[in-house]
Amino acid sequence: MKKVILSLIILPTILVYSQQYMLQNVVNGLTQPVAFVFLPNNNILLTQKGGQAKIYSLNNKLVSNFWNFTDSTLNSSESGLLGVCLDPNFSVNHYVYFYYNHAPNRIRIVRLTENNNIGTNPYFVFADPVATTGIHVSGNMRFGRDNKLYVTIGDNGTSANSQSLTTFKGKMLRMNPDGTAPVDNPFYDDGNPNSGNDDRIWALGLRNSFDFTVSPVNDSIYATENCYDAHDEINFIRKGKNYGWPVCDGFCFPYNPVYKNPITTIPGSGTINYAPTGILHYTGSQMPELVNKLLVVGSQNGPILRGLLKCELGNAPYLDTIVSKTVILDIFGRTTLMQGTDGFIYIMDLYGGKIDRLIYNTTGINYSNNPVNFSLSQNYPNPFNPVTSIKYEILQNSFVTLKIFNVLGMEISTLVNQTKRQGTHEVTWNASDFPSGVYFYELSAGEFKQRKKMMLIK
Repeated sequence: MKKVILSLIILPTILVYSQQYMLQNVVNGLTQPVAFVFLPNNNILLTQKGGQAKIYSLNNKLVSNFWNFTDSTLNSSESGLLGVCLDPNFSVNHYVYFYYNHAPNRIRIVRLTENNNIGTNPYFVFADPVATTGIHVSGNMRFGRDNKLYVTIGDNGTSANSQSLTTFKGKMLRMNPDGTAPVDNPFYDDGNPNSGNDDRIWALGLRNSFDFTVSPVNDSIYATENCYDAHDEINFIRKGKNYGWPVCDGFCFPYNPVYKNPITTIPGSGTINYAPTGILHYTGSQMPELVNKLLVVGSQNGPILRGLLKCELGNAPYLDTIVSKTVILDIFGRTTLMQGTDGFIYIMDLYGGKIDRLIYNTTGINYSNNPVNFSLSQNYPNPFNPVTSIKYEILQNSFVTLKIFNVLGMEISTLVNQTKRQGTHEVTWNASDFPSGVYFYELSAGEFKQRKKMMLIK
């Protein structure tokens, strides 16, 4: 399938960011920290890629060495001790889950029981073999609002894995806390992941989805995806959906209903990309202007884009679209974003070996918030009758067309047919002269093209 190729020029506006925010260090002296969670007392339980799990206070005091995985961890390339999460009933059972690459060729999820800041009673929830490539192992975990354990695992360097229902690789998995497959999973057949379908699969077609966040507002899951070409993604994960890899990299073009497109892409050079890692749906009290926004960080110092991204969600109450993206802080090399029990946002620095708190910069200057990508938003409202609005973003001045098509592929209306300046634009369509049904709208801007579906109900 043809890829959408974005015409990207390195513009100064792409890397201009708002200086409204700055970082305040709370923990340092770490070695390749990857992920962390907050304990109920606001202490931090973290993983270090080499195999050590530690607890720190927010004043940089080492509370305990929680568990040492170094004697069995494969710390190579992208492999190591990666994810960590707490059981939703932690206050009762004190269960903590860790994801790590077990030497020489196995992925393990182990459950430990916290007792006075020390891990005890290891129980293996997941222990399946992988190739020794050391790449595309993803490795984070979250509990959903359904109290099921969700896990992302990369394609392990073999792209064909992502489309196969017989392997866990290139997937998001959904498991019961003990590692068994829930019977309501979309590809459940016999309960045995080694026979027929891997019953634990929740979504497929992923390359290396490093992290995801479960919205505290609804049951939505937003995931970052590291793509092969210059089209890193943010995906809205739904039950049983196929996210296209390796058939699609970024938006699928032409549109194919078999594959679910990302809700946005993040531009890169193709050699050094943004490489999105941590993602957070913020609902805290400390920064009201960021409430209900998606925040995303990346690991690479990309020449096209780097920094902490603020993503504006649209199509309420579903919040399944991103209508704009803004760089609000110039940082890179980050892995995990978490909201603390105090309502602040905390950011883990892989290369700097530290955790920082996001705070206001009272001496900063607010710059204009320019788009960082071409994008076409979902129309709103949808379904509609008879008027709907369509927003789109233009990375640079471009000749733009926005056309409406019926289900037969016939063009029935042209809403835009002119040169537009860089920025966010909105247009309305009045469908009072058209019958109820499914329609498509398509944006073309330079070499960028994207089509989306909408429903008119009278």
